Amino acid sequence: MNEPLSVQEYLQAVAPTVAADASVAVYIQMAEERTNKKFYGHKTNQAIALLAAHIAFLFTAVPNSHGAGSGSTEGGSTGSITSKREGELAVSYGSGAVSAASIRVSDADLAQTRWGLMLLALRKGCKPFMGVLNGGACGRC
Repeated sequence: MNEPLSVQEYLQAVAPTVAADASVAVYIQMAEERTNKKFYGHKTNQAIALLAAHIAFLFTAVPNSHGAGSGSTEGGSTGSITSKREGELAVSYGSGAVSAASIRVSDADLAQTRWGLMLLALRKGCKPFMGVLNGGACGRC
């Protein structure tokens, strides 16, 4: 198996604006503290990068804007566009790409960004085993 990419390499690929942000180290630290390395195994760096991008987007989003990556394809907002205006540019998004019934309440904030949705998909592919629940190593993700 190849050596996994670093958190910075993943972040540069999925969220270059976040990777270049002066506070990127803070976002990565916050994500590392919230990521179970035993659960994600060799996908840990990918999970940390996705969570860091998600956190950065939520912290840098200002009311009535799209936060980090605003105005580019990097923007993290999810959901279908429900309204659009050209003068003074305004875009409104629907409820998101995931139905409320398909997501746990504790994960609802992850449905707010593309990176959060990607993290949920990554998590879904990493099935917990008894060893993970009891603090042991998973090694299967």
